[in-house]
Amino acid sequence: MLITPSLCLMYCPTCGEQLFIRNMFSSKDTTCSSCDYKEPAGSAHFVTFIAEALNRFLKNLGVQKIAVGNVETDDFLSVLDAKSILPALLVNAKLNTKSIGSEFNSIPLTTVDDHEAFYKRRVVTTSSAIRNPSIAISALAETLYSTHQLTIELSKSNSKSLIDLNLLSPVSAAHEQSILAFALNESALSSAPINTKDGMTL
Repeated sequence: MLITPSLCLMYCPTCGEQLFIRNMFSSKDTTCSSCDYKEPAGSAHFVTFIAEALNRFLKNLGVQKIAVGNVETDDFLSVLDAKSILPALLVNAKLNTKSIGSEFNSIPLTTVDDHEAFYKRRVVTTSSAIRNPSIAISALAETLYSTHQLTIELSKSNSKSLIDLNLLSPVSAAHEQSILAFALNESALSSAPINTKDGMTL
C-alpha cells in the first residue's frame, strides 16, 4: 500500500514553503525548496503511517471520541497528526519506556521546531532507514491503551467510547509547557524522574 504523506508534512516547519519529499531509504534527505531545513528521507511517509495505525488502533478499542482540554472530537487523524497531539504521545511513550532498556526505548522519532504546530513541535523520524516500525507503533499504542483504560476507570458509565488525553501519563496532553519542555530536552526523557497522579505531572 502506498502512503501519501499528510498535507501538513509536505511543507517546511521553518519557513512554510514546500518540501522536496524523498521516499524512505533514499540516499538523499527531504529538503526545503526555500531554506536549509532538511529531515530524513521518508519521514513524512512514516509519521503519516504512524498516525493512521494509531487511528485504527483506537477504533479497534471501540473509541468514538477523543477528549483534549475541554474539547471532544471524532476527527482522530487530525488529533493524531504530527503537528497536533503526536508530540505529547511521543514524550509520554519515551518516558514510559525509559526503564525497559535502551534498545526498546530507541523509538525512531523526535521533534523539530514548528511554530504552526499545537506544541510548537512537529514529529519527524530520526533515520531514513527504519527497519523495525513496530517499536514506535507498540510504544505509542501502549501509551494510548493505558490512557484509555484510565478513562474507562474514571468514567461513571465505564464506557469504552471515549479516550481522555488529559489523562496521558506521566505528562497530560493539556500541559503544553511541560510537553514542550520535554520535547526540547530529549535527554530529560531518559533521565528525569517523573512523579504523577492520574496523568498529571506533580
